[in-house]
Amino acid sequence: RWHDPAIRKHLGLEKASDAEVFAEIRKRKDNF
Repeated sequence: RWHDPAIRKHLGLEKASDAEVFAEIRKRKDNF
């Protein structure tokens, strides 16, 4: 759930937009 503050904090993206957080998570999943 990319809108979860804990996930944003873990990614270092507390201040990022939802789209930025979503893109970062997609990128990390693609690298799996």
